[in-house]
Amino acid sequence: MTIETILIFTYVLLGLDVLVLLMIFGNKTWQRRKALLQTRAENFFVAHYVRNETIKSSCHPKAVMKAYQKFYEQTVLSDETKRFIYQDFLDCGLVKKNIKRLNCLSTIGRKTAASNLSFFQSPEIQYALINRLKIEKKANVKIYLINALKNQMNQLTLLALIDSVIGSKKYYQSRAIQIVKNYLLMNRVHIPDIFNRKEPEIKELFVDLAESVFRDDFKQALIGELIIVEKHLSGTLNETYSSMVESRVKRLYYRILTVLSNIYGYNITGDYYLKHSDEEVVKIAIMSLSKTRTFDQIKRLLKMANGTSIDNKIVEVIQGMVESNFELYLQLVEYFKTTLLENESKLIANVLSSKIEYLALKYKNSKDESLKQVLTQIIESGYTASLIAFLNVNLDTDLEKLLFKIIKPIAKDNNLFYQELNDYLEVQVLKRLGYDKVKTPPVQKIDIEIESSKIKWLWIILLIALLFFPLLFAATTLTKVLSTPIRNWIEQYVLMMSNSVVYYYLIVNGLYFILAILSAFGARKQRILWDIKSKSMLYEKGILGSISIIAPAYNEELSIVESVTSLLNLKYPDYEVIVVNDGSKDKTLEKLIEHFRLERRNIPIRPLINTKAIKAVYKNKNIPNLTIVDKINGGKADALNVGINTAKNEYVCGIDADSLLSPDALLKLMSSSLDHDEITLALGGNIFPVNGSEVNHGFVEKQGLSKNSLASLQTIEYLRAFTLGRIGWAEMKSLLIISGAFGLFERRIIAEVGGYLTTSAFKKDTVGEDMELVVRITKQAYDHHLNFRVDYIYNAICYTEVPQNFKSLRKQRNRWQRGLVDILSYHRVMIGNPKYKQVGLLGTPYFFLFEMFGPLIEIQGILALIISGVLGLLSLNIVLLLMLTSIGLGITLSLFALLVTERDQLYLSKQDTFRLLLIAIFENFGWRQFISMYRIVGFIASMRKDTGWGHMVRTGFQNTK
Repeated sequence: MTIETILIFTYVLLGLDVLVLLMIFGNKTWQRRKALLQTRAENFFVAHYVRNETIKSSCHPKAVMKAYQKFYEQTVLSDETKRFIYQDFLDCGLVKKNIKRLNCLSTIGRKTAASNLSFFQSPEIQYALINRLKIEKKANVKIYLINALKNQMNQLTLLALIDSVIGSKKYYQSRAIQIVKNYLLMNRVHIPDIFNRKEPEIKELFVDLAESVFRDDFKQALIGELIIVEKHLSGTLNETYSSMVESRVKRLYYRILTVLSNIYGYNITGDYYLKHSDEEVVKIAIMSLSKTRTFDQIKRLLKMANGTSIDNKIVEVIQGMVESNFELYLQLVEYFKTTLLENESKLIANVLSSKIEYLALKYKNSKDESLKQVLTQIIESGYTASLIAFLNVNLDTDLEKLLFKIIKPIAKDNNLFYQELNDYLEVQVLKRLGYDKVKTPPVQKIDIEIESSKIKWLWIILLIALLFFPLLFAATTLTKVLSTPIRNWIEQYVLMMSNSVVYYYLIVNGLYFILAILSAFGARKQRILWDIKSKSMLYEKGILGSISIIAPAYNEELSIVESVTSLLNLKYPDYEVIVVNDGSKDKTLEKLIEHFRLERRNIPIRPLINTKAIKAVYKNKNIPNLTIVDKINGGKADALNVGINTAKNEYVCGIDADSLLSPDALLKLMSSSLDHDEITLALGGNIFPVNGSEVNHGFVEKQGLSKNSLASLQTIEYLRAFTLGRIGWAEMKSLLIISGAFGLFERRIIAEVGGYLTTSAFKKDTVGEDMELVVRITKQAYDHHLNFRVDYIYNAICYTEVPQNFKSLRKQRNRWQRGLVDILSYHRVMIGNPKYKQVGLLGTPYFFLFEMFGPLIEIQGILALIISGVLGLLSLNIVLLLMLTSIGLGITLSLFALLVTERDQLYLSKQDTFRLLLIAIFENFGWRQFISMYRIVGFIASMRKDTGWGHMVRTGFQNTK
């Protein structure tokens, strides 16, 4: 390539840089201008429609409609005002335009039209929406249509919604049924005779309606359906239910039993149900027993104890019965003295353990052995949380002596109980008991043998990388220089390597340009889809799945309170927060207990996934959606698996305990599941460095660029990797990385694949547990021919602290590369495999060639460039090409990443933006080469024994300004 050609490309690239730069600052101006225009539209709306002032609008009708939508959700407008507003929008053509748009080819266009029309009620709009619903094929568009129809629930709408669920996707059915349930009682609607219809979806709809709308004829219909289902399950097959998978039939069976028992008072407390072979049926029957709150019923429940999961349901029911009738509690204490059955004793001990204070006071002066018997059984059964909590707060010296007299001999012989006393009794109380607090020795890490197949594979890759240039030289240049002096051989060899590095940068940045273009379109689509979702839609009961947020914490005392406070104040309709303390050595647990006033509880956790032992569970009854789990140290992945075992909701969202979510991050992330018909396996959010931002009590009040050079360099790197890279890969259905700092997964799927990769669950460990899990569930989804998606939502922001010193940064990058190498080795069958479609042919080959193998080639090329420069072999062409392909393209990509990131929300001030632009230039002179070097260090480290995560020094959120 001639110098003239290179210069032409350079000028084009510079022109593109200037254009993007102008767009960045122009966008900042436009965002402020747009906010001003919208404020003007809102002021006009209030004056004209709320205060009834006669003024002429200078605002665009779309801006006024947006103002109306905002006020519609925040205030109550009179029907007369709504009619007045509707007529104005009808006159200006916006209503008819949106009705026409319901039938456009674009799914986004149809959703936008449905969203806009959802704020109006008129026969014309209702008919248009129903007609579109009848012919709409996309389930995700149907969600918007039924949301628009929900406020016009009448006979016509009800029939349309019922018919729309037949043959539709399960996730649409559940939402349609929920909307019917939510709005049916608010309107005078005659429920049609749907009892005898054979479609499975209609039967499921009917059961859900019967739960919400009480009618005598519903009871008879439910009983009739119950008999048919039971006969089908026992072998007398029914035509309708034969077309359904057995698990679906059983779910319907459980729902019929529950509704009949809870709503219609149907008796299912006979032996047929209480001794049923299906545990779920037994649990439903046990719940039905609790309606008759007598001690005979309690004894009947106790007789059913069998050491299975049914026991937990029995305890739950009995606790509810004795809480509402204290006389039953007293009878239970007396019954405990006489029972000889071990299973009964354990269950009673579990129930009684919640009333330790009452038991101690009642039997304080008693001469019989009742208190000793009860406490001994409570301790032996492991329900000691309330006992230890009472000992810590008790001020009665005589009572303390009595309790010590009972528990000290037990502690002598029961090592587990002694360990609990040592861990959870206050130091002074423990001393009075006669013990000194002993520091618990660290858990010995399981010594995992190095995988020989992995090491052989890596040695082969390293050998190919080292032989790459010699073989390339032999194939392309050697025959031309055979007869020339050896110095010429060296010169040609070094020049070939230098040229190769130029081509390498050209290919890598060329691929990133493709990703950048895809990212621009993907980001625009995400912005539109978020803007058209109303709050009433997102907060509609049953529309969005419930989420369990899991935050593993290890030595996070500086930021843990702010993090959890932030999580408890998220804008989301149904979620819980589970913090898993992974054996922290600092005061992480103490800070949580003190700030959130937690109490230790005996809460059983299902062992769906094998993990390290759980030590304790903490709750506060005033914060029901917060659970703290204390466990033996086993690493982040093991802590996440404990969180999955603890979780109750449909989805689990893993975040880092040192991270902060923006208030609407969870809503933006999960709402994207409404925009696709595929199964949502995993979703990832955007990670933004918090360094330099102003944080107040767990909330980021103002974003900013850190004054720390290392943190600033990482900011531009995060923008490129997340905004450009991951949106692009998601658009190509090849996304393999969901950041561990903010990633969401369907709980059922994650449990089926065995959770995160750990020594406890798989006898193998990895430091790249987030990427490995995504690759594994993707592989399973392809193996089972599922129609799924793994997506990245760029405007769902998670703020995290990035390293501010070289030592922590080196450890982090070393760990990232070791994780990547380990995952590609573990799942190498997927690389280039067409069975795994885009992931096999695009995603895994990219990570193998450019993220793992590429740095081994790149570093050799950089060394060749240095040698060429020293020997005076570098031509001006190569220098210019190198600057164009590496620095020029790199700067353009960095600018483009910032433009896409700030397209709809401004994160940085103009001053910080200028600083970031300078960083985008200077990072090419040393920083990116440093990153490549540490990728090689990570590759070499992967060939040795695992060195773990390493430790990053935290500064805490209070020091992030």
